[in-house]
Amino acid sequence: MAAVSQLLCSTGSSSKQKQFFFVGCHREGIIDSAHPVRELVCNAALLGVSFTSLKLDSMGEETLNAMVSETLCVLPRLTRTLANIMYRKTKGNPLFVSQLMLSLNKKNLLFPSLSRRRWEWDNEKIMSQKLPDDVAVFFTQSIADLPSNVRICLFHISCFGASVEIAFVKTLERALEMGGLCDNLDIAVDEGLLEKKGGQLRFSHDRIQEVAYNTLPADERCLFHNVCGMALASFSTSESDDNILLAAVNQINLGGPAAIQDTSQSFTIATVNLRAGQKAMEMSDFGAAYSYFSHGISFLQEGHWQEHYDLSLRLFELAAKIALAIGDLVSSMLHAEEVMKEARSFEDALNVMYFSTCALAYSSGLPDSIQNSIEILTKLGIDLQESRSTEACVQETIMLLTTRTDEEILNTRQMAEPTMIIALKFLAKLESGMNQTKPRSVPFVTQQIIELSLSKGMSPMSPIGFVYIGGLMSKRGDFSSGYRYVKLALSLLDKVGRECAGEVIAMATQVKIFVEPIQAALEHHNDGYAASMVTGDVYNALLNTILKDACMYVAGVKLQTMREEYNKSERLAKENNHFIHLVLIKQVQRDVLRLIGSDEEVKIPEEEQLIGLNNTLLKTFCFRKAYISFMFRSYDDAKEYVSKFFDCHENAWASLVVSHIYNALYTGLISFWVARKSRDAQYQYWIARGNESKLTLKRWVQSSPWTFENKWCLLEAEEAFSHNDYEAAKSFYKQAISSAKLHKFVHEEALAYELAAYFHLELGEMEQSMEYFLAAHDRYNEWGAVGKCNSLFEFVNSSFSPASIESDVAP
Repeated sequence: MAAVSQLLCSTGSSSKQKQFFFVGCHREGIIDSAHPVRELVCNAALLGVSFTSLKLDSMGEETLNAMVSETLCVLPRLTRTLANIMYRKTKGNPLFVSQLMLSLNKKNLLFPSLSRRRWEWDNEKIMSQKLPDDVAVFFTQSIADLPSNVRICLFHISCFGASVEIAFVKTLERALEMGGLCDNLDIAVDEGLLEKKGGQLRFSHDRIQEVAYNTLPADERCLFHNVCGMALASFSTSESDDNILLAAVNQINLGGPAAIQDTSQSFTIATVNLRAGQKAMEMSDFGAAYSYFSHGISFLQEGHWQEHYDLSLRLFELAAKIALAIGDLVSSMLHAEEVMKEARSFEDALNVMYFSTCALAYSSGLPDSIQNSIEILTKLGIDLQESRSTEACVQETIMLLTTRTDEEILNTRQMAEPTMIIALKFLAKLESGMNQTKPRSVPFVTQQIIELSLSKGMSPMSPIGFVYIGGLMSKRGDFSSGYRYVKLALSLLDKVGRECAGEVIAMATQVKIFVEPIQAALEHHNDGYAASMVTGDVYNALLNTILKDACMYVAGVKLQTMREEYNKSERLAKENNHFIHLVLIKQVQRDVLRLIGSDEEVKIPEEEQLIGLNNTLLKTFCFRKAYISFMFRSYDDAKEYVSKFFDCHENAWASLVVSHIYNALYTGLISFWVARKSRDAQYQYWIARGNESKLTLKRWVQSSPWTFENKWCLLEAEEAFSHNDYEAAKSFYKQAISSAKLHKFVHEEALAYELAAYFHLELGEMEQSMEYFLAAHDRYNEWGAVGKCNSLFEFVNSSFSPASIESDVAP
């Protein structure tokens, strides 16, 4: 631009005539007096250089149609609809028309048809195309030229977002007593600022909505939000329409407390926020519910605990509950503390005390959560009576249940006493907490839930007692009774409601996998996850996810799929601040990545602190270390960590869970391995440990041969190997391989081949050993364990001569 200006100056001062022809263009309204183009025009005028200014206006609809018709070589009557749509989207601006036609062609919405030998287009799809940003800016400039009543109407609907139902606009027109709203918006449609489609009015671009919304200053917008919201709230009451209620409360909250003209409105606004939050809870929209409860609290005036106690209590209670559901544990505990400080009675504070104990359990305070629950139950007159033996407690519970048929239990009356209902919630929370940290105490909690349910009536938490007694009986070997009671617990959900459905389905499914093929369990846990999320129970949604992932692992699902599933579970645990679940997930993630052969590092900063507080995490840590050491044949580490696993004081989980399957299998395999390596005073100890695992699996085979037969056969083979009973070992290795293949456990087929290969290698049967190593390599590769395949190849490479493996095995 500077060079052109300089050239004009030199041309104007020269006596010799020179001729140049310059063409330039700019958009109207985008240059000011300091712009180089403006300076160039002024210099040209001063120097006597002649120039002509042409103003190119937007085309009318008829002109645009003529242009489109000529461009596409199609009759004007055929292009009229297309031209109308393009006019609405460009207002006839030539530049935008050109850009739009090119864009439609690239998106294949305007295309040549070889069969019809003409251009064709899809009117409906073109109509739904979003305006480009620069076109939107052009359109926003035209808002100021609209009549004031149309601008106000545009502002009104801009307060409700980028789109709004036409039916709601009519409701708004009546609620605000604002005649002509719909007619004025039709003018905006004609101007291309709004589009009508599918029963909705929507802004052609979000920039247009933004400009329409900013038509009024911020303080006036807040006042309008308040006035509009109050009018809609009143209208929703007369119409009994929850959707109008939610729209009304959203408007009131956008206005905020500062928009209130009369402080007497505060109570009304807090109340409608409470109603809106409860409605959002019914729809399982917990993020919106928490927003409503928080806004309701913000509208309360000073002294609200004295003047509006019931409203304040309910708002803070539900805010604590929903904050817990969305993983905001800090806010949950803060709301709970406010109630505990202001509550007029112990009973009034019970609900938030329960939410507080849940928040502790979900983070890193499980021991404190258990202790708090016990203290509260004591105040409610409930004693767990742990002075008796566990066996006596279990027998008493079984005897109590034998006095009633399943039909009588299902038809037990409903619990009516509020204090007992909340007491059962504390007991139910103790079940899951003690199951991880104090499994010996679980039968005492289970007994209390069942006794209270049968004597006081069934509560929404009663099914938990029955599912846990089913788990206890199954762990004791009585799968028939255990299976019966978990099915009874599932049936009870239909009687008392599904508040605890997530936990009941999770624990019931864990019993079912010891009776049914484990592959069938996956869908049950999906149901448990869905049931949990509906009620905002993220803890048990995660529990179902973790247990499903563990079942997938045992079932031999491809490791890459496992990696993706654990990544999803990790995100869910992080988002909701569930640290115990997060550690459990990452402990397995670490092993999956190593088996795959990934260099990705799994950091678990919370692990060291939490394994000192949670027996389940400690045992899982020791087991996973032992497992991965065994898989990569690190003898010393496998021996060290399996010893630590055995040294844990109590068996975590009083009920049977999927982790017990691998605990039994791999601690048995490691024990027999160590026994063969020891051949000293420790030999009998390790043989006894291995035999214990073998007998456990043998009992499980009786209930589910599909899942457990191959595992039991493999332990039988390893035990026979340890006793130098080679013929028996050969037979059991073959059975383990055959059973794993038949029942679709590809990873355990690989493991059986590998261990059989070590056995034959020990006997000096090199050809058979090589055959089994090759088969193991193939099956591990099928599973996706590339890291394991590489490790196996390295071992084979170092144990056999290169000539024997060169043509058979590749890393």
